[in-house]
Amino acid sequence: DFSILDRGLDVLTFAVVCIHVLLCPYTKVEESFNTQAVHDITRFGIQPSELQHYDHFEYPGVVPRTFVAPVALSIILTPIFKLVSFNYHIHCMRFVIGFVSVVCLGRFRRAFVTRMAPPSSYRCWSIVFTLLTCCQSHLPFYLSRPLANTFALCLTNLALAKWMMDSGGWCVSLLAFACAIFRADVVLFAIPLLLQKLLLGSMRWSSVIKWGMISSILAVSLTVTIDSYFWNQAGKWPELEVFGYNVPTLSKKSQSMKWGTQPFHWYFTSAIPRALLCATLFVPVALLQAVPTLELIAKHITSPATLFQMNARVLALILPPMAFVTLYSFLPHKELRFIFPALPMFNAIATIPLSRYLAPFIEGPNTKKSKTSAHSSSCGGGYIEAICAVMCLAASGFVTGVFTYASSLNYPGGYALAKVHNHFGCPPLNTAINRKLSVHVGNIAAINGVTRFGERTDCYIYSKKENLSRIDLTEFDIVLSEYESLEEDGFQLLLREEAFDRIDFGGMKITQKTKIFIHAKQGLSQLTIAS
Repeated sequence: DFSILDRGLDVLTFAVVCIHVLLCPYTKVEESFNTQAVHDITRFGIQPSELQHYDHFEYPGVVPRTFVAPVALSIILTPIFKLVSFNYHIHCMRFVIGFVSVVCLGRFRRAFVTRMAPPSSYRCWSIVFTLLTCCQSHLPFYLSRPLANTFALCLTNLALAKWMMDSGGWCVSLLAFACAIFRADVVLFAIPLLLQKLLLGSMRWSSVIKWGMISSILAVSLTVTIDSYFWNQAGKWPELEVFGYNVPTLSKKSQSMKWGTQPFHWYFTSAIPRALLCATLFVPVALLQAVPTLELIAKHITSPATLFQMNARVLALILPPMAFVTLYSFLPHKELRFIFPALPMFNAIATIPLSRYLAPFIEGPNTKKSKTSAHSSSCGGGYIEAICAVMCLAASGFVTGVFTYASSLNYPGGYALAKVHNHFGCPPLNTAINRKLSVHVGNIAAINGVTRFGERTDCYIYSKKENLSRIDLTEFDIVLSEYESLEEDGFQLLLREEAFDRIDFGGMKITQKTKIFIHAKQGLSQLTIAS
């Protein structure tokens, strides 16, 4: 039964996402706001008197972010946190985000297969799409990340599902919510999607304007209401401020350019190939298959409309993500997460030819080619093509394993703080110390894994003050820093924490480098206390 298979594929995708969570449970600085916000809401509550304890008032970040997603997550997580040890709260948060992301991705997959695949090939296409996704490193890795881009991706995947089924009102509404609340740059994704439907007559201008205005008003009202309260500022609309921070990019004056720039072609030549891996090979194959051969042109010379119909759906699927990435390429500051909405579409495009090649393994040796067209790519490739396709997927899986292992080494701060807790335990419970220990978290540790979910405030006092001198550090009992030697300042080196440095392709190994040095006050470093 197709519905049972569909649910099974969602379970498989979620299992892969969970593996990524278990291997890389910590978060980085770009995920910090949402991570800390979920922690603060679930721990302190939302009473006005408790807001002063929230992390964002002490460390507001470069630009404000919305509390809409953290509030929604906290509603789900509050009862879960009561049943689970504090040590696993961050895992639970990531699992919930991953579950929602997988459900939304599954909705797009079902719409894509229902609309594009021949009925006899639903099973084949669904399996191939899922295999492509699971054999990639970036999409499963980020589906559980507390990023605004991930939250927006959930909505854009739902919007794509509605777009595939020509449900214009829902598509416009979901895109409007994603744009107004999470990522204003979703408008660059919406433009080619909606423009294509408008030109083809599948949507009407009046409908787009009506649902766009209604949804935008509702979305802005929601974010302003919630964020005005949590930021303690009337009329607070975080995503508008983010847009104002980034939009001058077009005039070369954007503040975001401080974080680096990339050439125009970077998304196409670097980011997308790394994200899609073997799927990158099959996107141009799908494009070539959408171009009619001379044989087909001759066959349908008297009915060109039929010929156009046979290939238009593939072209219609390719053009929006290509246009979106091209539009985004004009912005100098580039990151892979900016083009997340296009990745599921590229996977869908790659599924079309790949499903044909893998058909002998999935559907059996008697699979017939589509009667519609030799280029329809429904199913029916030979065993040699199938073996080559399997090898491509296997290669992607291997590369994903290497990338995932390397990524797990990118959070030295989280592991360093855990080592401190394991070494000293809970000092107030031991008469040798009988007080809380003060810990300074340096910049490298703070942006690479340390969050409030990893703190033990019943036993330690933490500080992330920046630009402190070596003399200032003497105020603390334990220091996590990039300084290798603090002996002259009264400290003793306790532990080192290594992190990913580079992949040595010649030696076929991943090299690590010490990024964080853990120092403790002399005398204190000799104490090892069980928690």
